[in-house]
Amino acid sequence: MNTKHITLKEKELIPFISENFREEALLEISYNRVFIPGKILFITHEDDMIITVQLKGQLLNQTVDININNIIKEVVEIRHTYNDEELILTIID
Repeated sequence: MNTKHITLKEKELIPFISENFREEALLEISYNRVFIPGKILFITHEDDMIITVQLKGQLLNQTVDININNIIKEVVEIRHTYNDEELILTIID
């Protein structure tokens, strides 16, 4: 697997997601004290950037909408895996 580590400023995150994230990719978001692993179902970017994720887990298999604009200041790391390529994003302010 090809892994790339990228450091982004908060204001660069949403444009980066728009250009590089794909539906059906595996996504892991760590923010505040929350860890969300799952598969991207939809990415919408109207007023806010919303990523709909199918959670992966043995007991939970539900979908959640993550509003990136609401959590951007608390994001620690995002991992995006698609077609044998993994992007590890670290966010700084």
